[in-house]
Amino acid sequence: MHQGPPETGISVLLPVHNGGQYLNESVRSILAQTGVELELLIIDDHSKDGAIAALPNDARLQVLTSPQRGIVAALNYGLQQARYSIIARMDADDIAAPDRLSTQLAYLAENPSVEFCGAVVEIFRDNGAVEGGFTIYQDWINNLQQHHDITRELFIECPIPHPTFMLRKSALLDLGGYLDKGWPEDYDLCCRALLAGFRFGKPSGPALLRWRDHAQRLSRNDQSYAKQAFLRCKAHYLKRFFEARQQSHVWLWGAGKTGLKLHDYLTDEGLHVAGFYDVNPRMIGVKKRNKTVLIVDPEKQKIVAPDAPVLIAVSARGARQDIRKYLANCDWREGRDFVCVA
Repeated sequence: MHQGPPETGISVLLPVHNGGQYLNESVRSILAQTGVELELLIIDDHSKDGAIAALPNDARLQVLTSPQRGIVAALNYGLQQARYSIIARMDADDIAAPDRLSTQLAYLAENPSVEFCGAVVEIFRDNGAVEGGFTIYQDWINNLQQHHDITRELFIECPIPHPTFMLRKSALLDLGGYLDKGWPEDYDLCCRALLAGFRFGKPSGPALLRWRDHAQRLSRNDQSYAKQAFLRCKAHYLKRFFEARQQSHVWLWGAGKTGLKLHDYLTDEGLHVAGFYDVNPRMIGVKKRNKTVLIVDPEKQKIVAPDAPVLIAVSARGARQDIRKYLANCDWREGRDFVCVA
């Protein structure tokens, strides 16, 4: 679709709203990139903290004022102004390794079928490394490097961190740029790229971005990034994903809170849910949303795949891998018979 060796010039889009103490370090990490020709477009989303005024003087840096409020408007304005054919993202609170852009650009050149490039990241906090769930999430996202792995997991969560995005400007424009639908704009873009047949990939090796976690992060404070917003986005594109495969209905595995909420959003989108699967024996004889709940005992039975895909909507830690293993033993094939969505 958008193949061929990429040109050397890169336009880096960095939207900012009150970048505060982190902006200068983020900007300097881009200006310190090695082996690439670049422009850094700072798109000011009506900041009031004065951080932009303190940025270094560099001919490659251009400050733009977004004509509208919000990150989506800022990104699209920056995209319109970009001079180069390769677009890369950066956030105001993260730190790029000096070879980040050159490594991603080389990866695109070596893998001309890849249209949507990400990167390995290191999640950190100002007081040190992250622990617990963040470590598990970091390992999960960093292990997704090949196209088939990324697309297999895409309906679980966004498999490419937004500040590592790199793709051709023509590809981004063909997708319609960024859209504001009340859910995460980066996840929305990945879903549209999947439906458009884009190929994804990440260069292996050390982290190319230090991804900062702090209390003021947009993803912690904007309702567009809340769990329910993610679920609505999934439902919207799952409907279109299965519609493209001429599948009019699905089953849901998991009749708990996540499964029921996803059921409602899928129904709102017009995708029929035939019923539920669950392993909880207390649901024997129970109906959810006035639909049958089929109880599965993985220790005692193998089940035959139904006439439509099953969406695995169980979010308990470790459950996804257990279900995958069980269904593989039942000769179900992921992507054909079931899709993990939580």
